[in-house]
Amino acid sequence: MRTSARAQTLPFEAEDALRLLAERVRTVRRARGLTQPDLAAKAGISTNTLVTMEKGGGSVQLGYWLKVLWALDALGSFSESLSRLGRDESDVALLEAQLPRRVRGSRSR
Repeated sequence: MRTSARAQTLPFEAEDALRLLAERVRTVRRARGLTQPDLAAKAGISTNTLVTMEKGGGSVQLGYWLKVLWALDALGSFSESLSRLGRDESDVALLEAQLPRRVRGSRSR
């Protein structure tokens, strides 16, 4: 099913973050002397996908971003950023302790 382009827009903050990530990927690629086809081949993605990524396209799957970060040896930095998502290990442990063991959908009768 097709959706309108409007329904696929990102919040402004997410667009800004994506644009910054795209700029960093492009800058690091160029600084390392890699062409777009070279980096795409190393990451195992198409050149067209990498071009879309470097333009800040919001339709690229997260897995492709992770492949490119891995190919640029930047995945460790990304993982460190993710560790701040839970802020503190004790916060994460507390939240996990409060989660239900199983989540079930409602039954329709």
